[in-house]
Amino acid sequence: MPDRAPARIAVYVPALVGGGAERAAAVLASGFRAEGREVRLFVDFLAAENRDFLDPAVAVTPLGRSHVASVRALARHLASDCADVVLAVGGAANLKLAAAQALARARAPRTRVPIALSYHGRSDVGRGRLGLAAFALAPLLTRRAAATVCVSQSLVRHLVEEWRGAAARVVAIPNAIPVEEAHPAASEAELRARAPVILSAGRLAREKDFATLLRAVARLPAPARLVILGEGPERPALQALAQELGIADRVALPGYRPSPWESYAQARVFALSSLSEGFGNVVVEALASGLPVVATDCGGPREILEDGRHGALMPVGDAEALAAALARALDAPGDPGPRRARAARFATRRVVGDYLALLDAAAAGAVRAS
Repeated sequence: MPDRAPARIAVYVPALVGGGAERAAAVLASGFRAEGREVRLFVDFLAAENRDFLDPAVAVTPLGRSHVASVRALARHLASDCADVVLAVGGAANLKLAAAQALARARAPRTRVPIALSYHGRSDVGRGRLGLAAFALAPLLTRRAAATVCVSQSLVRHLVEEWRGAAARVVAIPNAIPVEEAHPAASEAELRARAPVILSAGRLAREKDFATLLRAVARLPAPARLVILGEGPERPALQALAQELGIADRVALPGYRPSPWESYAQARVFALSSLSEGFGNVVVEALASGLPVVATDCGGPREILEDGRHGALMPVGDAEALAAALARALDAPGDPGPRRARAARFATRRVVGDYLALLDAAAAGAVRAS
C-alpha cells in the first residue's frame, strides 16, 4: 500500500466457540499478526474451544454477552478509531458489525472506519435468527460494507443469485487452514498399513447428516470402524442409531478436538456426509494429511476437490453410494502426494495474503461503501 502504513486490523467474531468459522477467525487474526500487523480481536464473550489457534500476542476485547450490549460496545470502539478496517466473521457478526457501524456514525458522524463482512455457510443450514437476517439483508449489507468475502464460489453464487448481494462487492477467498501442522502420510503403503479407520469431523448436528454416514458404515464389513470428532445435540440420536444398526462397537464419538492432526494420522480414509457446506475445513485438513476423501457433493467440497480430481464426490443422503466409495478408498487409498499439494493452496500464509490485499484496499479507500 504505497505512501501509507499497513492497515491496523480488527476482527470481530461472537466467540471462539467450537466451529469452522470461529477457528477461521482465530487463524486469520494470528496470520495478520504474523505478517506484522497491529491486530485486535473483538468477541462478545470469552470461550476456550478455539483459543489455542489464536496467537497470544493478539489483544482480545470482550464486548458483552447480550446482542444490544455487544453492538453498543463495538460502536464505541469504532468511534474511537480502534482500527483502520474491521472484519466480521460469520452471518451474525456481519449483521452486528454493520449495526455497530451505523450506530457509531449516528453518534459520531466523523466515524469512517470501513468494515468487511464474511459469509461461511449457506442460509439453509443452521444459521439462527441473526444469521438468516444477514442473508435477508444481504442487498443492504453488501452495499454498506467495503467488501464481502464468501469462502467459496458456490457460496458467492448463493449470496448473489439467491439473496441479491451486490455482485461487484463480493469475492471468494477460502478459509485459511494451518496445513503445516499436519502429520501427512508419506505413501500409499503407509495408509494401507493403518487400521481400517474412517474418520469424520464436525458438529453433531442435523446438517452434517452423520446418520447417513452411520448407515453407510453399517454396510461395510468389520473390522472397518468410524470415528467422528465433534460435539452437538445429535449425539444421543447418533448413539441410538449406531446401536440399532448393530455397529455401536465400531463407532466412536470422542468429542471435539481443538487440534485434530493426530486423529487424521491414525485414519486410513476421511468421510464428509454433510447436507451442505459453504467450504469444508475438514476436507482440506484431510488432504493435508494425505488421506483419501469421500465427500457428499454439497457445495464447498466440490471446489476443494476440484470436481472430484482429489477425492470422491457422492450424492447427498445416499448411504449406498457412500458405502461403495468408502470401500474403494479403504481398499486402495492412493498416493497422498497430490492431495498434500492441493491442500497447500489453502495454507494460512497464502490465504492471509489474499485477505490483507483486500483489507488494505478497503482501509485505503480503494473500495468504498455506497
